Order: sequence, then structure tokens, then C-alpha cells
Amino acid sequence: MKFLLPFIFIILFGQNLLGQVTLQGNVVNNKGEALSRINVLVYLPGNIKLVAFAVSNEDGQFQTTVNSTSDSLVIELSSIQYHNQIRSIANTSQNLHFELVPDVMQLETVIIKAAPIEKRGDTISYLVSSFAKKEDRSIEDVLRHMPGIEVKTDGTILYQGMPLQKFYVEGLDLMNGRYGVVSKNLPYNSVGSVEILENNQPIRILQGRVASYQASLNLKLKRNITSTGTAKLGSGLSPFLWDVNITPMIFTKNFQVLLSYQTNNTGNDISKQLTIKTLQDLLQNIDRPVENPHMLNIQTVIPPQIDQNRYLDNNIHLLNFNGLLRISHQFQLRTNLYYINDKQRQQATLQRTLYTPTDTLAFIENFTNRFHNNYLHSEFTLSRNVKKNYLNDELKIETRWDEQKGSVLTGDTTIEQSLKEPFRSVSNDLQSIYPMGKHLIEFKSFISYDRSPHSLEVSPGQFDAVLNKDEHYDKVLQQINLKRFYTDNSASLVFSWKKLSITPLLGMTYRRQQLKSNIFTTHLNEENEAGKDFSNNLKGRHFRAYLQTEIEYRKSRLTINARLPLSWHQVYLSDLVSGNGQKLDRFTFDPRLSADYKINGFWRVRGLWSYANRLGDIGGVYYGYILKNYRFLNRNAAPLLETSHHNFSIFVSYRNPITSFFNSISYIYTISHNNLIYSSMVQSDGTTVLQAFQMPNTTYSHNLHGQTSKYFSAAKATISLQVNFNRRQGKSLINGELFDTKNLFYNLIPDINVRITKWLNSDYSLEASYFQTFIENEKKNKISILRHKLNVFAFPTNNQLISFSSEYYKLRGSNSFFVDLMYRYTFTKKKIDIEFRWNNIFNSKTYTSFQANNFTVWESTYLLRPSQMLLSVRFSF
Repeated sequence: MKFLLPFIFIILFGQNLLGQVTLQGNVVNNKGEALSRINVLVYLPGNIKLVAFAVSNEDGQFQTTVNSTSDSLVIELSSIQYHNQIRSIANTSQNLHFELVPDVMQLETVIIKAAPIEKRGDTISYLVSSFAKKEDRSIEDVLRHMPGIEVKTDGTILYQGMPLQKFYVEGLDLMNGRYGVVSKNLPYNSVGSVEILENNQPIRILQGRVASYQASLNLKLKRNITSTGTAKLGSGLSPFLWDVNITPMIFTKNFQVLLSYQTNNTGNDISKQLTIKTLQDLLQNIDRPVENPHMLNIQTVIPPQIDQNRYLDNNIHLLNFNGLLRISHQFQLRTNLYYINDKQRQQATLQRTLYTPTDTLAFIENFTNRFHNNYLHSEFTLSRNVKKNYLNDELKIETRWDEQKGSVLTGDTTIEQSLKEPFRSVSNDLQSIYPMGKHLIEFKSFISYDRSPHSLEVSPGQFDAVLNKDEHYDKVLQQINLKRFYTDNSASLVFSWKKLSITPLLGMTYRRQQLKSNIFTTHLNEENEAGKDFSNNLKGRHFRAYLQTEIEYRKSRLTINARLPLSWHQVYLSDLVSGNGQKLDRFTFDPRLSADYKINGFWRVRGLWSYANRLGDIGGVYYGYILKNYRFLNRNAAPLLETSHHNFSIFVSYRNPITSFFNSISYIYTISHNNLIYSSMVQSDGTTVLQAFQMPNTTYSHNLHGQTSKYFSAAKATISLQVNFNRRQGKSLINGELFDTKNLFYNLIPDINVRITKWLNSDYSLEASYFQTFIENEKKNKISILRHKLNVFAFPTNNQLISFSSEYYKLRGSNSFFVDLMYRYTFTKKKIDIEFRWNNIFNSKTYTSFQANNFTVWESTYLLRPSQMLLSVRFSF
């Protein structure tokens, strides 16, 4: 693949890189005043095919490039307010000047139909009314029809295959990355247009200084002051069902507020609406410790790859408040609070198959699990984002009281698990940027503290040979208390010189933690400590000082960025129980080079190479055994994990808003070197002792992703296609056997959404997946999954809807078929919907799914929700 990539690039884009012609110029009126928003269209002679386009800016200037072997071109300037002007010009780079004359027309009747998609500079605007269909209710429903935009099942919005950098409503970031509450509950008829802000730099003082390749999304509302929202009350059976959603919201230029109370037991996991989905908010957590370590758990079953509301047995309550207030011309104060009380029940049968070169191990388990997620989260943010300076100070406080209980039937033995998982944390994140002469100075400071006192009880006791001298006992108790402190502080300068931007940065991170753990065994009501090998009193410190220089060069359509970070690490670990410990001093150099080139108004290519050295989490080292769950007893007494990654990637996109055609393809090749390998010793009953050993090994990974989508305005149809390929190769160590593993994954997803007639809409998608597992180059397993999904929406009258939904799954010869029906009657003037839903009409009781990794295949059979009927009333504020 890596040898074919250059040839693919030359074939696809060689023509665009040769003979490129740049057309630039300015547009004025007959008074010599600059004209903005004038469309500049370039054609080949005698051909209506558009080969380039541009839009004049506020100064009346435009620039575009043409890639054609023709000796001449036709350029047209068009505007609704001015006479069109057409010229024939030579196909050479040149400067052009146009003077347009106002077009004054006396019309008896004027009907203006806005284009569904418009491009103005780096902003692409989608007209919501052009994509909305009768069955749609929220803005998320309409986003699914827009070419170039994809909405995942969890509500994450992608543009050209990439997550959004920011999600705005009228230019304000109310939700701080948790935009699912807005996208799922904001009525689409309150939104005039959806704006994609390409190359969006969200920090205003950095605009024009530090480039950004990511896109943000902004919702433009129809009114300056918008009071809107959604309310829904539903009830049904069986068993007794409820579905309640009350989400009012107000948006103004200086004040925004959203309040939501939601509850249901219908299988709808509304907590996903409050997960962070924007790229910028996710990236800032990459180098920080995970927010909740989850060191213990009860053994669960991997969820099946079907709609969650078909199998999730839940009882959830969500209360959410979000408020944003401009307290002055420069400052904003934002508050985000939410409380979630979520009870879930899981019933499934799991068959695990483990492959080695000489053996195949199989185990069957029946699970009945109960989860209770109970937590309160609060964020308070003070920000100032203006051209002269930037300030953002965010305080977070979170408290959790989570509990889990489970029952596992394996063979003739029933195993009970009980986990208490309280967690408390507080953090503050500060960033400020100020001018210093012609340059900028930036300060960042992040500080956090958390505590996790967890306990896991399993009965009867497990790992008899290790924990109780090969004798059976009644129960085992694992207790853990983890305390962590972390801070990251840095200062940087931003210098600009000609076309260069240079940013030197100096900073330090410090992490300190203490892990205390003990295992207790109980037999005949007598509790005993398991011993020193099963206890930890581990103190750890990780100090890092880093110096990074970032250099960025920008010229016209080309941006080159080099990041050169040098770090010194000092790690200290000491276990007071075993007397073991380790010290580590490391210098690391992690260079990164990227280039971004806009070939013309349609094509764009980006390449990246990076080499990264990473030290493992000090929380992953412990010298005494820890019972993770009834199945896994782990110890990591090896040196700290050290990895190095070579990463090569290329991204190419083509998007033409005029023809509503969006495409992208990306390829990533990664080589990872590791100093440790993890050994799994699988016992005869399926339990596993997991240990880390010092053994250098290398993994290789290839990822290819491509997508295309096209909107046909006449038919109000959107057609899209996604293609994914992944190959991973490495080594595994099981029961003392070291062997090579290889996994191949193929995925194809075509989709069509079309208006067949004025009274009939439909959408259809197919997902075909194929997975192969190789051990020592011998194929051990293959899994093929085929999913068909068809939705049909019929409208007997303007205010009635009959919806028919069906899903068909084929996996390893087994078939599953689901059918749902919905009827909706709308009181148009009052904006009230009466809905009747009948889900799982044929009462399918179970669903079998397959997952696989390097050497294991999981076959899980889930108990599904029964056939259920729900009657609800919905209205918009």
C-alpha cells in the first residue's frame, strides 16, 4: 500500500499540478467602488462545465486557479444586482479588472429561489429549507441530508469525514463541545441556514497568525431573538413505558440558555447527548491523565452493532442547565451543569474463542448485569475572545456514585460480582494570550485532583491456586484507593516575520499519585489478607520539562508547519509493600511536519509525518496483583511502557458547493515500537492472569478511508458512499506461546435519501463488513456482516405521516429482521404532533453479533427489548 500511494497521488492529481494558471483581479461598479460577493465563474469554450470559480471579497478582489490544456477560457461575472459580464481570455496567468453596471428591471412578479448551498470565502452555507423533509423535526434530522456532512449514531457530526472543531449557535459556544442536546432538540424550522466555517481559527487574536485546517459549524437562526425548544410526553407498554423530554431554549446576541429534563425507559440513551464531540475539546485531553481511571469493573458483554434502542434495558433521568451571558462587550460567562441517574440491565450469552498456533480455546458464559451510573458534573467558564487579547478560565467539578452488579453462569458455577466505584475530581484550565509589541505571548495552566476509592467483591472466590493455595473459598474482595494530582503549565511567544510564524514554547508537567490496594479472601466468615504479593502501596511521580518550537510558513495556497518538541522526563515509582520501584530519565524528541495545499477552489491536499515517543501511564504499573474483575488477575511489575510511533498520513478532498458534490480520501500508515508485551495465561475455567514482560515488539497499521456524497436538488436526493480498510499486524503472547497476528477489516456503506413524490420519501443504506484473523499467516477466522436498512415515509395528507422502518442483518449464516411502524398526526397551526410507535413488530427476542481482535473472537447473543407500543404528544416552543 505504501508503495502504491505515490502512484495513486500522481494519477489523481498530476493533471492539476501541471500547467496551473492563476486568475486574479478586482471588481468595481461604475463609480469605482469595490463590489463584494460577485460570483466569478470560469468555463472552457463551447462547454458549460465549470472548471473554476471564486467569490469577490470585501475589497472586490478575487483569485482562482485553472488546470486545463485549452488555449483559451471563458470567464463570467454574475450577480442579481448587476448585468452579467462575459469575456474570452487566454489560458495564462493574468490580472483582470471588471466594471459592472447595475441591472435595474421592472418586474410584475419576482420569484427568487435561493441556492441550496452557497460558498463565500471559507464559509459554506446550507439553506435548511432546501434539505428539510416532512418527516424531520430537529436540526440533526436535516443535517443527515446535507452532502459533505455526516451524523454518526451517537450524534457526532463530521464534515468531510472529520469531527467539528467547534459547534456554535449564532457565533456563540454555549455547550462547550456537548452539542448533542442542541442538535437533537432544536426544531429545524427555527434555523435559517447551517454554516460550515472551513479553516476556522476559533481564537480571534490568532486569526491570520496561526492556521487551522479544521471546520466548525454555526447555526444561523431565523430571528435575532429566538425562543424555541421541544417538549414530548409519551407512555406505552409493555412493560409500562415512559418517554419525557422538556427542553426549552432561548438564543439572543447577548444571552443564551438551554434547560433540559429528559427521562425514559424505552432504550434511548440520552446521556450521549452530553458527551464531548468537538475536536478541539477532545484534543486538549490527549496528554493529560484519563479523567476517570476505572481500574476495576465487572465483566460485561461487548454491545451488539445494532441500534441501541433495540437492546438497551434502561431507566434514565437527565437534568441539564446551560447558560451563556455577555457581561460586557468583551467578557462572557458560561455555566454548564448536568445530573444523570441511569440504571441499565444487560442479559446476554457470550462464547469466547481464543486462537493460538497449536490450540483453540472456547468458553461460554451467561451474563445478567446491572449498572447504576449516578453523577453530577459542573463547569464554570469566564472568557474573552477579541482581536486584542484572549482569556479562557474553566473550572470543572465532578462527583460520581456509580455501582455495578453482575451474575455470571459459567459451566455449573454462578459467580456474583459487586462493584462500588465512587469518584470525585476538580480541575481548572486557564489560557490567556496578550500582545507584546508586534508579537503575542501565551500562558496556559491546567491543574487537577481526583480520588477513586473503589471496591470489587466476587463470590465464590476465584483464582484458587494463586490466592488460596489451590483451595476453594467463599469470596474475594479487592479494594483500591487511588489519589492523583496533575498540573501542566507553559508560556509561549508568537513571532511573525514576513510569511513565517514562529512559536517557541517552554513548559512543565508534574504528576503525583498514590495507589493503595489489598485483596481479602473470606471462607466460613473468616476474612484474611491475601498477602504481600496482592497488596500495593505505590507512590509515583512523573515530571516533564519541555521546549517546543513551532514554525509555520504560509504563501498563497500553501501552508507548511513544523513542530519540534524536546522533552526531559523523570519518573520515580516506589512500592512500600514489596520494596520494588524504578527510576527513569529520558530525553525525547517528537518532530512533526505537515503541509497543506489548496490546489484550486475545489481540490485540497494535506500530508503529515510525525515521530512520537511516549512513556506509559505510571498508573499502569503495580507490583502487587490486582483483581480487575472475576476473569482477570493482573500484575504489571515490568519497567514503564515506552513506545515510539512513526506516522505517515495523507488527506485529499474535493468539494464543489455549486454542484453539491463533496469527496475526501485519507490514508494513515503507522509503525509502533513497544518495549513491553502482555502475556495472557488462560486457565481451564477461562479466567486469565495477565502480566507484562520486557520484550521489544513492533506493530504495523494501515488505515484507508474514503467518502463521497452528492445532492440532487431537483429530486431532493442525497447519495453517499463510504469505504474503509484497516490492516494491523503484530505479535501476541498467550500461554507461553509467542506468535505473529494479522487482522484485516473491510467496510462498505452506500446510502441514498430521496423524495420519490410529494407524498412519499425514502432512505436506504447498506453496510457490508468483512473481518479476517490470521495466526502465523494461517487464516483462523473470518466474519462477514451484512446490514440493510430501509425507511419509507408516506404522507396521506399534509398533516399525516406513516413511517415504515425495517432492518435486516446477516451474520455467519444467521439472519435477523426488525420492523417498526409509526403514525403521526400534526396540528399544523399549534405545532403539535400526536405519534403512535410500534417497535419490533415481530417481537424478535435475541440478536447474535461477532467481534474480534488479534487472537480472540467473541460471539454474543443479546436479549432484546420486546415488541412495544408508545403513544406520545410532541410540540415545539
